[in-house]
Amino acid sequence: MNSNLKRLALSLATGLLFWAGWPPLPLFFLLFVALIPLLELSNDSTIKGWKRFLWVYLALFCWNLSTTWWVWNSTAAGAAVMLLLNTLFMCIPWLIYARYKNRLGEAAEYLLVILWLLYEFLHHRWDLSWPWLTLGNGLAEATWLVQWYDVTGTLAGSAFILAMNVLIWKAIKTRKRFYFIAPGALFVFVWASSLFSELKWQKTAKASGKLNVVVCQPSYDPWNEKFVKPPYEMIGEMLNLSAKMVDSSTDLLIWPETSLTEGIDVNHTATDGQLSLLRTYQKKFPKLRILAGADMQEIYENSPERPNATARKTSTPNLWWNAYNSAVYCEPLNKTSFYHKSILVPGTEQMPFTGVFPFIDKLAISLDKNSISGSLGRDSRPKALGESPVRVAPIICYESIYGDYTSRFVKDGANLLCIVTNDAWWGNTPGYKQHLAYAKLRAIEQRKWVARSTNTGISGFINPLGKMVKQSDWWEKTALKQEVQQFNKQTLYCRMGDVSWLLILCGLCGGLGFLAFLREKKTA
Repeated sequence: MNSNLKRLALSLATGLLFWAGWPPLPLFFLLFVALIPLLELSNDSTIKGWKRFLWVYLALFCWNLSTTWWVWNSTAAGAAVMLLLNTLFMCIPWLIYARYKNRLGEAAEYLLVILWLLYEFLHHRWDLSWPWLTLGNGLAEATWLVQWYDVTGTLAGSAFILAMNVLIWKAIKTRKRFYFIAPGALFVFVWASSLFSELKWQKTAKASGKLNVVVCQPSYDPWNEKFVKPPYEMIGEMLNLSAKMVDSSTDLLIWPETSLTEGIDVNHTATDGQLSLLRTYQKKFPKLRILAGADMQEIYENSPERPNATARKTSTPNLWWNAYNSAVYCEPLNKTSFYHKSILVPGTEQMPFTGVFPFIDKLAISLDKNSISGSLGRDSRPKALGESPVRVAPIICYESIYGDYTSRFVKDGANLLCIVTNDAWWGNTPGYKQHLAYAKLRAIEQRKWVARSTNTGISGFINPLGKMVKQSDWWEKTALKQEVQQFNKQTLYCRMGDVSWLLILCGLCGGLGFLAFLREKKTA
């Protein structure tokens, strides 16, 4: 076969294997070989300089395109930028590995694992964050295999997938007996660890209480209905939909992201008409609490200077305002609290690096004709809403991809994870199914029930083992009810977080790599 045709085949194979192995498809075991074509490309000594970069880039671009093409349905410009940049960032670990592999010999693959884990860790924590393709997320439909995420989170899942690829590739290349045995042994060890974690949790878990929860899925078209239809008309329809399930035993009603579309002034929640409707409804059910996604705003009067980096000018001199994507929590006795989404989608909800380059904010991509372009305001930290014993994590849409960030809600006292989202932007594609799958990992990591309310997508309930207990269909107008248990104990992953596990995994790989390097030098 022509060498370029072979390289093209290897690049396409990476994309095909990741597409077939990634959620929502159930063929997760293909992820254990999906990086082997990329390892072949990186170890092809006949590829030099920029050609190596281009072939590696093509392989990783095929992965990104085949698994996240659906972003195009919401924003073509945003999807193009995301695909090109995310692929570029993924190339960095592979190019460093290719440069130093000959010097390190058998230790080179340990370096690759360290570099990839560092890439994932850092990619979760900057203005261009896009952790959708974190390798550990790829096992979201194999929850029986990843029950140990309550100890390590997805970071160790990424290391597991990398290790399986490297071991199988070495078995093919070297034909050594060790490498034929090692992948199977590693898989059995991981499966046994998962089984042990599940059984241990089932044996030791102690619920602090129970809640009757209702989630609403109104299924409004976000393009032509949700942000055009009169806000109070939609509230009335959602109340009627919720009333099919809400009764005197209901503790919590959850509405999806941006259910309340007429901007609520954060300084005047007591007089807001939309919230008044919710409080009137609450009076029928004395213990009912309502969590609803909302557009909120904050007005700054008599401010000659811009009050903060995300404040927007008005036509009135010295008058500024901030827009927020928020969750409002209404408790009995007219108690109201709120949380502003803190992890914002790059390009559509925030522009990166505006603190360094202020002009960039003007380049914001409007999601559609109804959305607000420019960076939104945000809360300084994640915070649980409500008073004990019912403390909820108001996780808004994109935030549910971040395991370590979710832990911070739990550390603040949350004993129920509530995800409010609008997955309709992507259409009937794998996007909303992947988003749901990742929520199962959050349930396992925190050992908490997840109540998920979507404008449309899949609403429902996930138990602390990551099992979907009840769910809606795509584009179904419905409300679902479920009794859930509250668990106050924090998991080891919640307490340790990604930083600790990054140090442990990198230290382990570094130590093993150093031993392999010394052994190779000794036998040379």
